[in-house]
Amino acid sequence: MSETRTPANDDAAPGYEGLLHQQEDAELHEPPGDWRIEDWVVFAIFWALAGVVFLQFFTRYVLNDSIAWTEEIARYLLICVTFVGAAMAARKGTHIALELALFVLPPVLRRWLRLLLAAIAVAFFAVAAWLCFEIADAMWYQPMVVVDLPLGLVYYVAFFGLALTTIRFAWHAVVRFRAGEERHASGAARS
Repeated sequence: MSETRTPANDDAAPGYEGLLHQQEDAELHEPPGDWRIEDWVVFAIFWALAGVVFLQFFTRYVLNDSIAWTEEIARYLLICVTFVGAAMAARKGTHIALELALFVLPPVLRRWLRLLLAAIAVAFFAVAAWLCFEIADAMWYQPMVVVDLPLGLVYYVAFFGLALTTIRFAWHAVVRFRAGEERHASGAARS
């Protein structure tokens, strides 16, 4: 027996369950047309990945003669989608995080702790981007296994994703810090 959510149930939901419902409702109503460069790049790479995987499936299971380069290119395209897609999540503030402990804190302390955690994450992404750039430069003359392209291409796309993730994560942290913290349903449930 499943429980259906109604507006009356949302208002009555105490504590963290109410927070989850509010977050779900906010994510359902994202403004359309809010596309940035990383969205278009991920969109293009994703559809290229879908085409390569379909070609791999078709040639392997329908034609019984697999094309050798499809597996390698599909792997590299998936890596690219992951790293550039991280910038999308950073811009929207939807990176996975454990926020349950933060909601126990008062809003002022929560605000500063979020800023500290964001600074640590930005530092991590910045170091990762720098290291990825170093690897991309070193791997530029290393060819891919099947396709005669430099392996550094994959690392440069990963560097682009990490650098953009750093920028987007820092921007989102500043915007969220300036907006402040609002009282949540957990505070309302205690009173």
